[in-house]
Amino acid sequence: MRKFIIALTFAVVLVLGAQTAFAAQNPSVTIVNPVSGTTVYADNLLVSVKITTASAIKVFVTQEYKVVNGVNTAVAFDEYQKTDKAAIASVPFGATESFTNANALSFYTRKVENVKPGIYKITVNTVDAEEKVLYTNSNAVEIKAKEENPAEAANQETTPSGPAQFLKGLLKIIFNN
Repeated sequence: MRKFIIALTFAVVLVLGAQTAFAAQNPSVTIVNPVSGTTVYADNLLVSVKITTASAIKVFVTQEYKVVNGVNTAVAFDEYQKTDKAAIASVPFGATESFTNANALSFYTRKVENVKPGIYKITVNTVDAEEKVLYTNSNAVEIKAKEENPAEAANQETTPSGPAQFLKGLLKIIFNN
């Protein structure tokens, strides 16, 4: 019985130790933009993080590649999700930025310029005074060229001009639609 209790205690310590070794997500930190798993049609990326407790964070962006025969290869989001994490190369994109929130609610915002099509991962580490990572939150997003946006192409085909645009705007004002 004593060996069983020691073994059980050892197992509990291992499980709890594993949870702290791999930083969990901070419930007080939310990556508002971009939403994980979405596709952004742009040449820049707006990163917005909501923080609801006093804490310090470090925000960094990486471009994600699938490593094929030692070469970094851009992939679509669905293939990225299916790829073994050991076969993913994360290349830093821009500088890591620090932000300290002393309030009950604050937002960190950053515009990442000159992004190329591919997968980007936004990572937010909550750190303590010694810069030790306490929590890690991350979102992955796929960037595509603006020209590939199907909604934009459909909008350009149906956009009225001149008097029709004026009438459409007037009807929107009148009917609040």
